Amino acid sequence: MDKKTQRLVLVAKIVLLVFLMVFSFFVASTKSTELPLYKNSVQTLDDSKSMVMKVTGATLGMSVLITFLPDDYATPLADSLADMNKYFILMLGMIFFEKLLLTMGVPVVFRFIIPVALIVLLAHLLTQKTIFKIIASKILTLALVLVLVVPLGTSISKYMCENYMSYVDETITVAEEGSELVEEYSDSSTPDKSFYEKVSGFFNSAIEGVKDLFNYYKTIIERFINSIVIMIVAYCVIPVLTFVLLLWILNQLFQFETFKDKGASFRHEIEKMISKRTIKIEDSEELEE
Repeated sequence: MDKKTQRLVLVAKIVLLVFLMVFSFFVASTKSTELPLYKNSVQTLDDSKSMVMKVTGATLGMSVLITFLPDDYATPLADSLADMNKYFILMLGMIFFEKLLLTMGVPVVFRFIIPVALIVLLAHLLTQKTIFKIIASKILTLALVLVLVVPLGTSISKYMCENYMSYVDETITVAEEGSELVEEYSDSSTPDKSFYEKVSGFFNSAIEGVKDLFNYYKTIIERFINSIVIMIVAYCVIPVLTFVLLLWILNQLFQFETFKDKGASFRHEIEKMISKRTIKIEDSEELEE
């Protein structure tokens, strides 16, 4: 390839990079969130938030049921319900972060991160320095991960955990029905029946004492714990693993050279230069002698 052709190819690459920078900054940054891919992800996150809020409301209803137990029995159950609050906060925080990354982070990626990567790649074309190519590749990889991680995470989570969500729905239904039955009990006026006879009739269970009622509550709380585990896997673990796995796959796919490796090779070149310089000095001293 002659010099004129090389110059034309270089100019074409520069024009292409400039076009991509302008397109990313002015068009992609404003229109990207309107794509069906991101709209579906936002809807999935809203559904996840609704599910967490339903479970939270059900646990509050369960806390009302526990007030019918004596303190010795109610305390461990109340402590179990209190411990669940931190997991609800964790899940809601994760869902909020993912939605924020979609609605605010993706436009920022297209408006700033991708143009910066293209500018660094442009510097590589003009200077032919490998370090600029490495930096641009890493920035583009990060941008690609940020753009794809939430849609991929929500899709994988929905695919893998959709069947298990029916268990969570059943738990919510059982807890809500229990709360409604207790409200009926509190409004009923049947003095001829004992407390446990009323509860047994409402819950269709053989509840004849405090221990039976305690075991009933314990079973429901165990269902809550299982439901929380399912939601943590779906809303927290899978998104994080998706981010790590996607980043690892892209790095393996493109086999990016790390800065550490680059620094090691640079130090090796410096050591070779110093070694050659030392040999020349020693040779010159021998000649003078």
